[in-house]
Amino acid sequence: MARQEPVLWYAAAIVLAGLLAYSNSFSGPFLFDDFGSIVRNSSIRDLTNLRALFTTADATAVSGRWLANLSYALNYAAGGLNVTGYHVVNLALHLTCAVLFFAVIRRTLEVAGWNGADSRPGGISAVTLAFAIALVWTVHPLISEVVLYLSERTESMVAICYMLTLYSSVRALGSPHSARWLWTGVIACVAGVLCKEVMVTAPFTVVVYDRVFLFGSFRDAFQARWHFYAGLALTWLFLAGSMLSHGSISSGGFESAQTTTWTYVMNQTVIVTRYLRLVVWPRPLVLYYGWARALTLADVWPYAVFLAILGILAAVVFFRWPRFGFPAAWTIITLSPSSSIAKIAAEVGAERRMYLPFMGIVTLALVGAALFLRSRTHESSARGAPASSGRVLVGASVAIAVLLGASTFARARDYSSALTMARTILAGWESPSAHQLLGQELSAAGQHDEAIKELRLALPEATPARYFLGTELLNAGQYDDGIEQLKEFIRLEPSLAPVKTARMSLARAYAATQRWTEAIAELDALSASDPNDSSVHGVLANVLAGQQKFAEAVPHYEVYIKANPRDGNAWTGLGIALISLGRSEDAVPAFRQAVTVDPKSPPFRLNLARILLNTGDAAPAASEAQQAIALAPNEPAGYEVLGRVLALQGKLDEARRTLERALQIDPSYAPAREALRAIGGR
Repeated sequence: MARQEPVLWYAAAIVLAGLLAYSNSFSGPFLFDDFGSIVRNSSIRDLTNLRALFTTADATAVSGRWLANLSYALNYAAGGLNVTGYHVVNLALHLTCAVLFFAVIRRTLEVAGWNGADSRPGGISAVTLAFAIALVWTVHPLISEVVLYLSERTESMVAICYMLTLYSSVRALGSPHSARWLWTGVIACVAGVLCKEVMVTAPFTVVVYDRVFLFGSFRDAFQARWHFYAGLALTWLFLAGSMLSHGSISSGGFESAQTTTWTYVMNQTVIVTRYLRLVVWPRPLVLYYGWARALTLADVWPYAVFLAILGILAAVVFFRWPRFGFPAAWTIITLSPSSSIAKIAAEVGAERRMYLPFMGIVTLALVGAALFLRSRTHESSARGAPASSGRVLVGASVAIAVLLGASTFARARDYSSALTMARTILAGWESPSAHQLLGQELSAAGQHDEAIKELRLALPEATPARYFLGTELLNAGQYDDGIEQLKEFIRLEPSLAPVKTARMSLARAYAATQRWTEAIAELDALSASDPNDSSVHGVLANVLAGQQKFAEAVPHYEVYIKANPRDGNAWTGLGIALISLGRSEDAVPAFRQAVTVDPKSPPFRLNLARILLNTGDAAPAASEAQQAIALAPNEPAGYEVLGRVLALQGKLDEARRTLERALQIDPSYAPAREALRAIGGR
């Protein structure tokens, strides 16, 4: 008779281990894709707006993954953008999956007759072995990205659905509530499809599982459960609808991130081999592996041969000893969507993709270890020594979990900032994309020279790097090089969102170098794509004013100001254009509005003082000039304007002293010298 064990205590220990491993993760900031999935995701702002919530048109990272988007909406409703709440949910999802994994393994071992084969005191029970397997999986750093990277909870959510589907299938056998359990499995499968595409493999996995552990043949399985399998297969319709409505994920939105199926598979031989190495030695971990590289069979044949040998061994074991080979089949089935079936050119590898496949690997490893310990125990028992394989397995798994948990704890520190993470990515997996990512973060941190260096290293493969490099070069005054980088970026990636900003930057750069025709061409292209964009009118107004086409500039200033009434520079530009057209009276309100927008700006007050002086309003002109002097007492322009006003008022001695003060500050200030000469000064 199988002995009773404290199942709940084992489950609690797994949860506690996960809490300890991730106890320092709750303050990590939003990084990279988190901004698209959460921070800038307008669809999660209102739980009552179901249309927005389940379309996610502006949130490509969760596009089509509606339940994941709903989870972010619930997070936002509870705490806005407080990052701690998102971390708590991510960890809670991971621990839920860990407990479900423990339950599935325990049930599977019991169905396979493990307890009956090892029911002696000190032996390895099904519960003990399931605990060891789930414990190591829970704290392993290879899958830490799913917990630490807030935008990747889709993996844990789909894994929960996967585990629940399988658990329901097992529980339904022989249960008086069989129909209820089968319906639970179908509902869980539907939910998984709404979390992530890998759920497409679940119906196939369940059929294989049932054949291996629950039924004597596929015919028996289908005769008993054809309606259940049909219900699972119908979930593919949900996935097909989602993919049709949201398109392919291959390029990640980058037109230049294209690859052939063959090239992608060649890349996967390297990536999958690396995954397997990280199972054993999880360092260095990499958050982003970048785009697929142009690899050939000659480049990767050692990896291809290694994986081919593993595949053949897995097939032999599965057909010879199906129950022992199922974990290997599980790994292949759950990894296949991202490693062979669906090519993802913009992200050739991702350690989070091992979240489900790693369950098969750790199960295979620890079941193998348990079988070895059990065989040694049988030998010891035959010699009269006490059996202790269960304690050995638990002790070893706990020791391994402590080491792995410490590594996971340390990994959380890499998520402390985007710049820190970008450095670890480059250190762990050098690629053009890694140089681009580090360059972006260096730019954001104000380290512009280093940013330019890294962004140049990303070229020519990482096309988006041209956008960031071009922007940096323009800011550094390197207009010709910056313009060429932005032009090439637009040519290669005409559909990306930053193209609009790139065209605006080009227009400003052309204007700064007085290439007016090219500046207007860029602005016309922007205006054609979005006629209601007021920022285009603002830049176009400045470009036309720079060409002294003031009559054409005025209406563009007016359109821009209507949408941006707090832009003092725009009011000033409008005022200057009106003066140039001889409409000085109309210019006064424009300059006055600039002062209203920013009353502490000396140039705005001086502009108003000058126009008031020109229109003969001496007293308010004097007041504005005095306030400009008070704001900038060491600037000669204020004294010069005030001196002219005083001269207009007939206060010549005071005017001379004021103008002389301007020249004391700057003896070369010509306007003050001319004004002084005009009233008979030196």
